[in-house]
Amino acid sequence: MPPALPRPLPRLTRMLLRRRRLLHAGAAAGLAMPFLGRGAQAAVTWSLFTQQTVQTGAVVRGLQRLSDLVRDRTRGALLINVRTAGFMPIDANQVLDGVGSGKVELGDDGGYAATIQAGSLMRLPLLMTTGEEWDKVAALLRPTLTTELNRRGLVLLAHYRTVPQLFWSRQKAAGFVDIARQKIRVHSVEQAEFVRHYAGLHVFTSTVEAGEAMQAGKLDGTFATPSFVARNWRSLLKHVYLAGPNYNDAVIVANQEALRRLPEGIEPVLRAAAAETVAWIAAAQDQEEAQLVRQLANEGLKATPVNPAEIQDGITKLPSYWDSWVRLRGPEMESLLVTVRQALDR
Repeated sequence: MPPALPRPLPRLTRMLLRRRRLLHAGAAAGLAMPFLGRGAQAAVTWSLFTQQTVQTGAVVRGLQRLSDLVRDRTRGALLINVRTAGFMPIDANQVLDGVGSGKVELGDDGGYAATIQAGSLMRLPLLMTTGEEWDKVAALLRPTLTTELNRRGLVLLAHYRTVPQLFWSRQKAAGFVDIARQKIRVHSVEQAEFVRHYAGLHVFTSTVEAGEAMQAGKLDGTFATPSFVARNWRSLLKHVYLAGPNYNDAVIVANQEALRRLPEGIEPVLRAAAAETVAWIAAAQDQEEAQLVRQLANEGLKATPVNPAEIQDGITKLPSYWDSWVRLRGPEMESLLVTVRQALDR
């Protein structure tokens, strides 16, 4: 008599074996994804709001990259929709409030220093003059930044810098000494003090009004990134000094409660993807902005390299302003600035 055929495994047993194979495959790939073993669940969908407006810019592309990384690494368990300024009923200057109130779960905010006082230290003129110095200072700032954001129901996922705010002019920009007697558009009181230090006249104005003033000869220059100038005033500003008073920076934050409600195992994936993303944004911006300067130079822009001696001269003269600036901001900020200056040997 021929041997009896084996009975088919019960359906439940087959499902368990299949799930075990999936988990083993994930482990073999080095992915810690316990949320795959929690049974069938609907995907969690979040919105990420950024104050950026240029869809093709490195920041927005980087944020979309973050969305793709999280989707792929969680196998669709967390989906992130990236929304730029103007596409949601949130003021571009109120990103932290939008995330803290739960209107969106994630935010990218380059204006956070208006709310988080410690962030304004990153804008002090010539406190940091290289990307490496920025990294060092940012590492010292982040514990304070994390605490301040937590008080507002926010979690810091990542912190990154943009390229320096360079000195551009219609007249001449071969060094900071050329700021003298020029009317320069500024974006902060710290930049205004920098202009005053070099005997220039600072102006606070909108982008549209600045362009009209430049065309009329009533405004001479600005501090800005190459991409901003290329989009707005490439025909007006023919000189650039490849240094400026400061870097700008931004944070990526999450709503504390929304983060807590995520299925187990997703938060570490999100944090890792955010760290990779901001490193990618910084590198992409450095490369693309340098390439843009070369392109503008081919079109007639006069670009002057950095004079290290002039930078060092500014570093020796500006600490008196740093001291007066921090005295108005309390003992915690004073202590933080002392720590930063010691780390930078300033």
